[in-house]
Amino acid sequence: MKNSKRSVGNRYEEMASQYLLENGYEILARNVVYRCGEIDIVARQGDTLVFVEVRKRDPRSGIAPEETLTPTKQKRLLRAIRLYLARYSGTAARARIDLIGFTGEHLTHFEDFMRIQSA
Repeated sequence: MKNSKRSVGNRYEEMASQYLLENGYEILARNVVYRCGEIDIVARQGDTLVFVEVRKRDPRSGIAPEETLTPTKQKRLLRAIRLYLARYSGTAARARIDLIGFTGEHLTHFEDFMRIQSA
């Protein structure tokens, strides 16, 4: 089950990466994993470092992809982003968190979905 879930996740992360590339983003990294959390995609748009969370939901679920990013998952994502920024500081003048949600095959891009707060 876990491998199947991972392969589905990889497929949607690949689709999100392709979308970002087609819209002028540079992909810097994918699946950045720390003990505290994971960053799906790290991209650059101009001088902005963009951390992208990719979420997918079945249209029959009645729940939008952006609604699935629980407070616990948000904390884990923010911890991972802080570690990334600490390790690669100076890589961008600005940083933001976007969410790319898939409802079935339909993609919605939420720019600046979350704020990066200091620890």
